[in-house]
Amino acid sequence: MKKRITAVVALIFAASFVLSSCSSPNLIASVDSLLTPPLYYSEYEGLVKAFNSSVDTGVVLCNPTQGDHLSAITVSDVDGDGEEEGIVFYRDTLQENTAHFSVFKCTDDVWSKKCDFKGYGNEVSSLTLTDLDGDGIDEIVTIWTFSGIDSGSVFSVCSAKDASLDYEELLYESCEIAKTIDLNGDGCDEIFYIESVKEDNTVTRSAKVLGIENGEIAQTGSAPADSQVISYASFKAEKNDEHSPMKVYVDAVKSNNMMITEVFYFDGESGELVNPFYDEEEGGNVLTLRYEQIPCADINNDGMIEIPVQTVYTEPEDEDDETLYITEWIYFEGSNPMLSVSTFVNVEDGYLVNLGTLGNKKLYIRKHKGGDWASWSVYTKSSTSLFGNVLFTIIKVPKARWETDMLDSGQYITILKQLDSVVCVNINENGRAAGLDEAKIRKIVTRLPS
Repeated sequence: MKKRITAVVALIFAASFVLSSCSSPNLIASVDSLLTPPLYYSEYEGLVKAFNSSVDTGVVLCNPTQGDHLSAITVSDVDGDGEEEGIVFYRDTLQENTAHFSVFKCTDDVWSKKCDFKGYGNEVSSLTLTDLDGDGIDEIVTIWTFSGIDSGSVFSVCSAKDASLDYEELLYESCEIAKTIDLNGDGCDEIFYIESVKEDNTVTRSAKVLGIENGEIAQTGSAPADSQVISYASFKAEKNDEHSPMKVYVDAVKSNNMMITEVFYFDGESGELVNPFYDEEEGGNVLTLRYEQIPCADINNDGMIEIPVQTVYTEPEDEDDETLYITEWIYFEGSNPMLSVSTFVNVEDGYLVNLGTLGNKKLYIRKHKGGDWASWSVYTKSSTSLFGNVLFTIIKVPKARWETDMLDSGQYITILKQLDSVVCVNINENGRAAGLDEAKIRKIVTRLPS
């Protein structure tokens, strides 16, 4: 029996999209250009022909834009019988501007359509095939979007009771972000999502978890989320060991391009879904606020996700200085946040400077801009000079200048190469006297992780 949890489904979401239309009644050529990786018609020609015969000639195939399945046609063994089934996304532009998907099953080398579902948008954001109830048959979880709209989306869940694959839609729900993950550790994925509800010009957001039991879909957890979020930027998950709960990290953009990270997990004692950084008085998350859009990441490759938190950096003070920030990366030890490392982060140029790699020497930094390059000077404090004892300079230069003036000089250590520029480091005499060399610089100055 289909369940609908909210009364209003918000059919809105901004997503980049990929379309390919068919200019002739034969769809095979158009399908071939859409598949990633390519499917060879010597193997799947029957599926393509079955799809051709089931639709009008004016359909437009739709590629999911995110996730593991990025083709208009996905072939997978959804029922575990050793034979592949096919799922095809398309829009019937002759009649409507809504995306659909059809499910095909192959029996004795003959492909036949088992069911067809009308979606909740004109684009497909993602397709996930996962066994939510542990019965051996994958559920089909689809996120639908409308192109040109910059907020919200809809996910739907379809389930089949047996290998006949007569799928039934169990639920469709509005969301800001949705992912499948085994959050409660029961061996089956659940659906984690964040919903936004507007009442009387007030927006409230909450994270929810859905699971399937006995063919019914039900909510298994709920926790408040920051109400002042504009959009969601990334989703990561982490389980440190068998004694730690699975944690979900959601990076979210707030006003003035500030960012926070929301953290959700099931509490081991209460069994409730919790958001440890949520402040009821503030109606949101202030503990993980930073002033630049820096995503959480495993900053030191230890298998644990760290969250960047920023404070204003006040050294040095000069009328021409721009505001810089110290970015501290925190991680969880149990449920307690702990400091991992302090850094300066150059978001624009894509690198960070680790402040804990020169022992007792405290590092300071100054930002410069001039001509066609940008640079940061890193130094130790001096009472006689504003710039102090400069140890090294990090420089971002145009690729053309790097190749003509700097590449073969031997003075510069390449940190990262971008499409049109190069970030490099020059160690001066003070730096070499302090024991800096290429190996140490590569530990101090690193690429900003995504």
